[in-house]
Amino acid sequence: MLDFDGVIVHRFTQFIDFISVRRELAKAMIERGFNIDLIKSYVDPYDLIKLCYGEWGIHKDFQLFSKILEEYELVALYRVVTDLRARELLELLISNGKEVYISSLQPNSVISFIISRLGIPTDKVRICGRDIGGRPKPYTDQLIGVRGDDAVVLGDSCTDGYLANNLGSYFIGLSTDGYTEYELCSVNAVAVFNDLGELLEFLLNEVLSS
Repeated sequence: MLDFDGVIVHRFTQFIDFISVRRELAKAMIERGFNIDLIKSYVDPYDLIKLCYGEWGIHKDFQLFSKILEEYELVALYRVVTDLRARELLELLISNGKEVYISSLQPNSVISFIISRLGIPTDKVRICGRDIGGRPKPYTDQLIGVRGDDAVVLGDSCTDGYLANNLGSYFIGLSTDGYTEYELCSVNAVAVFNDLGELLEFLLNEVLSS
């Protein structure tokens, strides 16, 4: 189970016009009954999106809000920096018969574009973006059939750790998005690597020695 932003690409959100998308998203959410004071307390549009789901389920207009954000994500897409080792990691996992899931708060269109650009057939991975139905991570709605004891979540944030905990799987952290080793371990990371290259070298050594 791989995160998208922080594993496959670097800081995707920094290329999004946060001011414009937040303004448009907040307006649409307030018009549909969200509390104004609650909306004011969030700057990050992804935090606004998270207000649409929780233990109670998912808001009926979630897909509408998701589409507003997606328009800005698609504009930013062509400036995204892909991790140079991402293709190598995906090929290694696929060639060793691993089922690869990509679980992300970005939409399927964005993830599929990057995966295709890496030269990885999209039918070789299971893409679980926020818009495929059900609550996105850290909930496990989109991962029906995944056995937690057979899964490993790889990500760069505490949200990925919460997903692993909810799934009952192992969590491996990457300290590529500002989260410290201590913070990632606080959500039960069994190991933390500085970057994808360091993790990949470890995996390659394990494969070669097995």
